[in-house]
This record gives sequence, C-alpha cells and structure tokens, in this order.
Amino acid sequence: MNKWKMISATMLTASVLLLGIPATGVGAEIASNVAIFDLASAGVLKEGSRGENVKIMQRGLNKAMGAELTEDGIFGPNTKTAVLAFQKSKKELANDGVYGPATHAALSKEVNSFGFAEGVLKVGSRGEAVKTLQKGLKDMSYDVSVDGVYGPKTKEAVISFQKRFPELTNDGVFGPKTKAVMDKVLND
Repeated sequence: MNKWKMISATMLTASVLLLGIPATGVGAEIASNVAIFDLASAGVLKEGSRGENVKIMQRGLNKAMGAELTEDGIFGPNTKTAVLAFQKSKKELANDGVYGPATHAALSKEVNSFGFAEGVLKVGSRGEAVKTLQKGLKDMSYDVSVDGVYGPKTKEAVISFQKRFPELTNDGVFGPKTKAVMDKVLND
C-alpha cells in the first residue's frame, strides 16, 4: 500500500477513536447504524417519488450492483428496474419494485459493509470468508497473503488491528466485535 493510503488509514483510525466508539456494545451500536439515510418506518419510495433520498438510493444501487442510474433524485422506470433487480438478488425481499423498510435495510447493509461473512474466524479457518478478511487487512496495509487460509500471519495481523482499539480483545480471533470495528474502519 502506498504512503498516502497508509496515512489515510491512520487518520481514519484516529478519527474513529476521537469519535468515541464505546468500550462495550460496539457490535450492536455499529451494526444498527448502517442506514444510508433515514427512511421513516412507514415510508416508502416508489415510482414517482423525488428528492434527496431517491438520489442517495440511486447512488447506493449504483455502488451495490453497478446499476448505472443517473443520480437525479427521480424514481423513474430505470430506478424501479434497478430496485427490482436488487430485490431479486436477495431471497428475503419482496420483488415489488417499491423501496420500503426491508429493501432499505438490505441496501444499507450492503453499501456500508466490506462484505465480511457472519461467524467467527480463527487459526484453521479456510475459504472465501477468510479471503475477504485478508483483503480487508491488506487494504489497511497489513502484510498478509490473500489465500483463504487463516494461518499465523493472518492471526498476527488481526492481533495488530485489535491492539489499535482498547475495546477489542487482542486474541487474534475475528469475532463479532472485531468484525464490526474493522467494517467501520474500512467503510468510513
């Protein structure tokens, strides 16, 4: 990683620390604050809707799935098609082309997440989830190979990351708290 990315990562970490991530309940607080904008609980965006929230939603669809929407704040036929495509990509969503609370939560999570899998990763873990973790570590300038094997180098990098945040246990295990903090650092 080049010098400017390292400086940016360091500044970002300092900013996160200055903002005061609480020592307890980190996972719950970060996980609940991923919305790309506030959607009223009964609110929906649908064809004909206009405004800043539509523009932000369009930007989110562009980022999440390469929708190539014009970010104009107008929920027209192309935006409806993109919403439908996004809904069809998620089993738990109704395929109605209406951007309601469930679609909003799914898009917000996707846009504001590095893509870490659920569960705990530790020495001996293997697979795509480990590769995603290693990519995140590499993006933050840790010296790891992206090979899908959670070995000593990956554990060492996770411990180095954990040491930067007093609320994390320095055990080299990539669990919910470490995941939440790393996701926040990588996406801010």
